[in-house]
Order: sequence, then C-alpha cells, then structure tokens
Amino acid sequence: MAIVSGVSDLISSYLDPDRSPPDPVQARGRAIYATGTVANDAADNNTSMYHLVDLPSDCILLPGTFFDVENWGFAQVVIGTKTDTDALVDQTRATENIVSPIAQGDANHGKRLWEVLGLAADPKGNIALYAHAEADATGAGSMPFQIVYLYH
Repeated sequence: MAIVSGVSDLISSYLDPDRSPPDPVQARGRAIYATGTVANDAADNNTSMYHLVDLPSDCILLPGTFFDVENWGFAQVVIGTKTDTDALVDQTRATENIVSPIAQGDANHGKRLWEVLGLAADPKGNIALYAHAEADATGAGSMPFQIVYLYH
C-alpha cells in the first residue's frame, strides 16, 4: 500500500501551478436562508403556478431546504422552474409532510442550483423557482418553505 498526502478541492497549492484556486462559494460561502409561505385557493385549477423565490443560478442548495406540504391544497407537490415544472420536487403530498429535496451527502451535495435542476449549463443570473399544479386543487391551502443556500 502507498502512503499518500492529498488535498481536497478547498486547498490551493503554490507547488502545483495547474491547480485552480478554491471555488469561493465552496470555500467561503455564507449560508443564506430564504423563508416564505405560498397559498392557494380551493378554486385554483390545473396548470396554476406560484412563484416562490429567485435564487442565484450558481448558489449551492443546502440541507435545511424544505417545503411543509401538510396543508398544501394540491394532492401532488411539484416544484421546479417556470418551464420545467418538476425539476426539484415531484411527489404526492401524502408521502410525507416535509419535503426536503437536498439531503446530507446525497447526489446533489455541493452541486450548483442549475445542476440540481438538470440544466445543461449555467444560465448565469437568477433562476426562479415555482410550485405548479398538475391537477385542480383539492382545497384551499398553504405551503411554508425554507430555502437554504451557500453564496459568496
């Protein structure tokens, strides 16, 4: 077995000129909390959409991001962009009361928002997140949510 001395992507090295400096969002990003609530009426129909928040496309979503869907007025929880309705979440409300699309150490760990949403490249600027209705409302409701992300 070899004995090695390695470094993470948070370490730069003057000994290796080809090594890029650490990404500032990863190395020195600050956690930002966006907390809100969205409401729907009992008469809201299929294809209704609710603008939740605008986030920097290159932010890193963190565990702690959640949607409290217990009292949401739709049977399906669908959260994504304006044109990709289920890019972040697509599940039945009955599955669980709290939906957390980012879990500690999961496949989305350390990925930029644009990557988590499945975009081919960083569009630069802000990305709007929306909740979408895939069927008529089952009743009036509300969905408190919290988005936690790293940004520099």
